[in-house]
Amino acid sequence: MRQIEAFRSVMLTGGVTTAASMLNISQPSVSRLIADLERDLGFELFSRKGRRLTPTPRAQMFFEAVRRSFTGLDLLEQAARRIRAHPVGTLRIAALPALAGSVIPRAIIDFQETFPDIKITIECRDQRGIEDRVFLGQADLGLGVWTSPKEGVGLSSLVHAEYLCVLPAGHRLGDREIIQSTDLEGESLIGPMHETDALWDAIDETFRADGVSVERRVETQMSFPAYCLVASGLGVTIAEPFTAPLFARLGLQVRRFRPTVSLRYALIEPDHLGPSPQAVVAFREAVHRATEALVGDVERLLDPFHPVENQAAPK
Repeated sequence: MRQIEAFRSVMLTGGVTTAASMLNISQPSVSRLIADLERDLGFELFSRKGRRLTPTPRAQMFFEAVRRSFTGLDLLEQAARRIRAHPVGTLRIAALPALAGSVIPRAIIDFQETFPDIKITIECRDQRGIEDRVFLGQADLGLGVWTSPKEGVGLSSLVHAEYLCVLPAGHRLGDREIIQSTDLEGESLIGPMHETDALWDAIDETFRADGVSVERRVETQMSFPAYCLVASGLGVTIAEPFTAPLFARLGLQVRRFRPTVSLRYALIEPDHLGPSPQAVVAFREAVHRATEALVGDVERLLDPFHPVENQAAPK
């Protein structure tokens, strides 16, 4: 086992010196362990040029097996660190800023009716950061978008959200019930940065397909600052609906956008640390209720622009 640890450390750090520091042993001890392992395995792991070790193709193959074997041990360490650093009574949430500022506050109010003494911490992260926090046991629950499955992380559907067109107060298109992509010809469009938001590819494709030319002078990574930029009169945007009720109270105009652009959101939890604690299950349910209520608020916000929807249902 010590030989395997030495080999793994060299592969992870790239050298004997740093591997020795990592294992808190001498450099000759690391070299001896590697040599013993090669003798026991019956094949060379590293080619040697002076003090430099270069992994052989067989070493790369063997390291993949070692990596998988150590995953279980790493997860035990993470679980222990999770328990040690965050005692019972603390619920840690990692979320996209749009959800952290809209869904989570409502969920907390609901949750605290049953669990008034549990402390809640909220960390705003991008999608990858949320998944990393959950996988490492540094967050009990994540709120993000639906992505392809990843090892150690489980997803459950939260909502399929239809994106809206957000206009500054007094905009020329404010009297429209629905904003078509062609209506935005020549507009200054504030959008997500291409390299950080795959959703923008769908929006760009919509404009290209409809032959619409827009200016993109300002880009931002998150939707919340996009709303703020629209409020400053710097342009219009196509954004998630969760933040719409807040900014509508500040005078922004939100309208349905066609062709439809939508994104599926998800709850993200570790699937390798055992059953979810009762508090996590309760908060997850509170998030679902809060999301449903918020979606209803957005629909009511849009209702004045749909007279048919305002008519009383027949008895």
